[in-house]
Amino acid sequence: MRNNMFKAICVFTLVFLVLSMTGAAACNKCVTKTDAKNDAYTCGCSKCCFSSVLKNDKGCNLKVTTCGTITTKCGNKVSMSSNGKFCYTKKVACSCKTDSFKYCVKGTKGTDCATVYIKNTCSSCSSC
Repeated sequence: MRNNMFKAICVFTLVFLVLSMTGAAACNKCVTKTDAKNDAYTCGCSKCCFSSVLKNDKGCNLKVTTCGTITTKCGNKVSMSSNGKFCYTKKVACSCKTDSFKYCVKGTKGTDCATVYIKNTCSSCSSC
């Protein structure tokens, strides 16, 4: 009887060790609902204004699903990566003082979308 109990404990310990090493025993402890928040940035006269849209978003394992080239409200371009980093490029200098675009994120607990507002601060179009 003792021999069988010892074998059972050894097997249980071995199974637990293997599961913990492979991550199969890990629990997904993410309880935060995916929540994309609107962003506001100021862009001067640089050719490419860049930042990350995920800085203020809530959730676990967030990825931007609106990747690639996005056309803004004013016709400018945004290059968006799945990690949230983007580059806003003005097509026409100072053509639009306030611009915007939408993006969506997917996380462990759902999908949500938000808007990025960009204020262009060129003092004159010739300086851009």
